[in-house]
Amino acid sequence: MDKILNQYEGPYLADIQKVIGHSTVPLYRYFVIENTIDTMILDAISWQVPDVDIVLSNGFRFCPPRSTPDQTGNIPITNGFVFDMLPVDSQIRTGKVTGKQLSDWLEKELNNVFATDASKRFGGWVIKFKGMNVEFNAFGEEGKRVQKVMVKDQPLDLEKVYKICACERDGDPEDMLCRMRNVKETVNTPFTLHQAMKNYLSSNSPVTPTPHKSAIALDAPATLLTQVTGVDYEFR
Repeated sequence: MDKILNQYEGPYLADIQKVIGHSTVPLYRYFVIENTIDTMILDAISWQVPDVDIVLSNGFRFCPPRSTPDQTGNIPITNGFVFDMLPVDSQIRTGKVTGKQLSDWLEKELNNVFATDASKRFGGWVIKFKGMNVEFNAFGEEGKRVQKVMVKDQPLDLEKVYKICACERDGDPEDMLCRMRNVKETVNTPFTLHQAMKNYLSSNSPVTPTPHKSAIALDAPATLLTQVTGVDYEFR
């Protein structure tokens, strides 16, 4: 296996291991609700595309943590780690939706994660967002989990139109962002997720991606490790 890996990875190893920025805090993606890796992704996108109300991220789940400082005293971020965080280098897309669309979408997304019926759970962990603050009951009734939504310190207005930003997923129709349908005036920006991350780190490193507490479960801790309930196994 070492021989095969060296054969195919060797020519690119210097670029893979190139340090492009640093974090002052450990980078991880353990928790169901918010994590430092996803916070850094949201910060990078909102920095690269600032003229939006809400930034969304699919919240890619699997990624090794990084917590060991280098000679700078901070934690290095390499080109290879960008691929770990963001395995798909999708184009960043903007569009417009109503508050009602956002509200309905949030309920659907939360049910994807916390549905009592395990066959209805898909999509990994809670969708990630910045510019919007949501309080919800993770283990509440379907369609009634969301308790409070604020957008830029104002209550969500169901009639208002908000500009959102997310990534274009291959195969999705033009009017879809993060599984939200009927998004109006969609436009692909010149930037991909990887470009946004590298540009952000180039201008802002070292970064401190402390979770924003944009998503708060009223019936579960911020350190929730699983959506599974009613079992005698303790996730830790």
